[in-house]
Amino acid sequence: MANEFLTRVSFAGVPHMLPHSSDTSQATLYPITSQDACQLYWLLSSLDVSYAYSVNGSQISRNFSAESTMIPKNRLIVPPTLYTSGYDSATQTSYAMNLYMGNVYFDAADNSKIGFKLTVEETDGFNLINLRLNPIPGMGSVSRTFTFIGKTLTAYLNYNQSSVASAELASFSLTPQFFTI
Repeated sequence: MANEFLTRVSFAGVPHMLPHSSDTSQATLYPITSQDACQLYWLLSSLDVSYAYSVNGSQISRNFSAESTMIPKNRLIVPPTLYTSGYDSATQTSYAMNLYMGNVYFDAADNSKIGFKLTVEETDGFNLINLRLNPIPGMGSVSRTFTFIGKTLTAYLNYNQSSVASAELASFSLTPQFFTI
């Protein structure tokens, strides 16, 4: 990629005109450094998610990716979109992943703490399970930690305790792929 360019960026390493918010409650990928935010915003080409879980003895495994074909220079104008979703008719579950980089979150007291909104979710139509990056109050949950861009995060398999006798989150990983310069 020999298309070099220069641009003005904010303290977060992203375009200065991108909305910045101090409401960090919206950022699930938080806190990360401005270097990590910069690398994700400008160079992330895809995210690969892989996980396996079991509920009441039924084992499920997923591997899917969200890809952005937007080259870094075009990210000056529009933030990259990394979103994908699907439906598994055999298990009657829907799943999705979204890394929303249209808004950058920061700690107003320490703007070296940056964040983005990352969503990974799988849910069924019967309200038995919900796999996501945070626990759901009122539901049972099992969890698994994983590392993404040097930060330890936690995935939760939330489940309806009255209908689910056993639940296990066997694995969870999120792997970034970057453009090479």
